[in-house]
Amino acid sequence: MRNKGQLLAALVVLAGVVAGGLYLDRSVGARPLEAGPAGRAPSGAWFCPHGGGPEDWRVWLQLANPGSEPVPFRVRSIAGSRPEAPADFTVAPGSTLVVPVPADSRERSTTVEYFGGFVAAGWVSHAGGDEGGVAAEPCLPETSSRWLLPDGATQENDDDYVIVMNPYATDAVISLTLLSERREPVRTEDWTNVTLKPFHAEAFRLNQKALGEDTVSTIVDVSVGRVAAATLGVSKIAGIRSVVGLPGAVPSQILPGGADAGRTDLVVMSTGLERVVLSGDLFDIETTQPLSALADAAPAGESARTIALTTGTPSTIVVSAGGPGVAFARRTFGVTSDQGSTTGAMQAAAAWVLLTAVAGSPANPGIVLANPGDEPAIVTLSALPSDGAPPVEPVTVEVPPGRTVRAPKAFVAEAGSSSVLAVASSGTFVPTSASYSLGREGFATFAVSVGVPIPDPWVPS
Repeated sequence: MRNKGQLLAALVVLAGVVAGGLYLDRSVGARPLEAGPAGRAPSGAWFCPHGGGPEDWRVWLQLANPGSEPVPFRVRSIAGSRPEAPADFTVAPGSTLVVPVPADSRERSTTVEYFGGFVAAGWVSHAGGDEGGVAAEPCLPETSSRWLLPDGATQENDDDYVIVMNPYATDAVISLTLLSERREPVRTEDWTNVTLKPFHAEAFRLNQKALGEDTVSTIVDVSVGRVAAATLGVSKIAGIRSVVGLPGAVPSQILPGGADAGRTDLVVMSTGLERVVLSGDLFDIETTQPLSALADAAPAGESARTIALTTGTPSTIVVSAGGPGVAFARRTFGVTSDQGSTTGAMQAAAAWVLLTAVAGSPANPGIVLANPGDEPAIVTLSALPSDGAPPVEPVTVEVPPGRTVRAPKAFVAEAGSSSVLAVASSGTFVPTSASYSLGREGFATFAVSVGVPIPDPWVPS
């Protein structure tokens, strides 16, 4: 009897531990990769709300491993119906693996879990059929209970969506608020307390609620669970663009551009009740100058606005707000009609993986390095080749403080569609892939994708 009692007590304790672990996993969600205790294998996850389309859309993930050991990972595709079974892969050390994923509906999203090392993840989308263009973004390293999504437009030629994914085994409950320049905040009953089933995603078409606006920004509030979110813009004139959300307002953003046509739209959303003061600087290859156009351009409280700017090539915008609740995005116009868009980086760092924004051949890839700091950044660029790509000789680039420079053309051309490891021996910086691809001469589409910072424990020595 005593042995049976001890066994029963042990089973009760074990059940409590398992239940507690499940509760934490489901209520808190996956966490960004951290250095664990000795003997514990590190792991992490990426959340990719890339979307898709009805006709011949293609989306592929890029998984880049900057380390010296192979890293296994698991991919699960989710949509508005029953989730698909996950698939397992391994990315070799110092290389990039490209994985095609389903893209047959607007809400299509993908989760990546990796084990025993670090990999960077991002996506490239190529719209087919009557919808053209290319979009590229890094995946999100975390889920959140609130997302700010500045980029959106619902004019005659624009069709914009917010993609929200629930990557967990319990329900999530979300509410959407739309902010624009000309109308009061839009809160509707059918977009309030919407339940997202486990391992499901949903696409919300902004044109249904705020048609005819130059700017429609979205707040996603989560009352139960945690989600990941991004916008998908589909324009008859400007192609497609993807922009990941921001998990709450940030004090400042670094918004690099690329080899563009010298035109930029700065999108600003203000979630607070009062107008806040905006400030910013623009720095290119030769100069740094204040963005005086921002002084009188701040949106009113609970609204959003698009500010047209003329910029150099390449250039970087560093923007900040004098109060809480503000978020920015930058739309960059290529030399053709296709657009690229980004929410940039929150801060500079010394080590990054830069995923490609190229969708195929022919291509004209571009890499831009921005240094918002006060000291020079000495950056070494090394290719992480994709399948069958030949090795590329690394190069070192000096990025002066307050400047934006292009990476050497020869290196970028040789790296092609491979990811790039970028590590500074001194200073900090922000790298961006700003690339053209497809068409007769490789200039038919344009996409912009900022780099992925490498956690300190995984920076290659």
